[in-house]
Amino acid sequence: MERNTRNQKSRKSTGLNVALPNGGLQDGTTRLFGEANFKLYEDPRKHEVRIGDSLVERVTFMRPQHIPDLVARGFYDVGICGLDCQYESSSDCYVIAELPYGRGTSSGKAKVVLVASKSNPAKSIEDVEEDAVILSEYPHLTAGWYGNQSLTPPAIRFSYGGTEAHIPRDYKYGVCLTDTGASLKANKLKVIHTLMETYTCLIVNPDIWATTVGSPREHPKEELVRALKQLLLGTLAAREQVFLVMNVSKGNRDALLQHLPSLKNPTVTPLADGNYFSVGTVVYKGELNALLPALFASGAQDLVEMPISKVIRSWR
Repeated sequence: MERNTRNQKSRKSTGLNVALPNGGLQDGTTRLFGEANFKLYEDPRKHEVRIGDSLVERVTFMRPQHIPDLVARGFYDVGICGLDCQYESSSDCYVIAELPYGRGTSSGKAKVVLVASKSNPAKSIEDVEEDAVILSEYPHLTAGWYGNQSLTPPAIRFSYGGTEAHIPRDYKYGVCLTDTGASLKANKLKVIHTLMETYTCLIVNPDIWATTVGSPREHPKEELVRALKQLLLGTLAAREQVFLVMNVSKGNRDALLQHLPSLKNPTVTPLADGNYFSVGTVVYKGELNALLPALFASGAQDLVEMPISKVIRSWR
């Protein structure tokens, strides 16, 4: 009844109710929304923030572990969290996009791993003794992995974080999240097994995204969710690309275009005098330094590099 009531309320609201992660992902999330033209007006004393956009009605920052359950129950329409949080919650939300950002300059990709002291002789998860105790930040995921492999799980204790500090003094094994592995190295731990790979993702309430088989129905907020998804993905894609525009003579045009084989249909516009063309194209930043000398060697002139705010190749 609670879920239905919440969903009825969300259907009547004009914009999306969005749950965003605090902690390590908060700064990156605020930056992403700002670049996507969703200005967040934050009060350090409040978790709920104001947003100056009609697409989004309400934004609340919270622990990412809470987000999947609250989105699934209809308290929020969409949320951003780690895929590991979605798996641990076992909620029926839809994961509709990978968002390649994380803490600081991280891409958001990480691993949920089973660890032990480097002095522990265990080399695989099968070597973990049945009478051992695993301190896990992901107890449901850990037990589920053992179940899927038809293995009897050892005793599992929930960890509130900082698992590395307890291995091996308090617990022989632990399950935690790692991205760079620096914390594991500092605590002289090794990875015995990777339970899953995770990334930052956009999730949506199942009632908004699901359709009835044979007779598709559209939820009033489906297009709003799709718009938010594409605007965020388009903003993230733009971070990796720039727009180049340059002039080239008629005689050098074909040679110049041969250096842009991986780019789709550069824009070629004749200039007023008829002897030159303006060429515009999108280039990945990682290819730029190697590409520029070749372009100038092929006759490029007056080249200008411009930032891109969004790259959206399709809406669906």
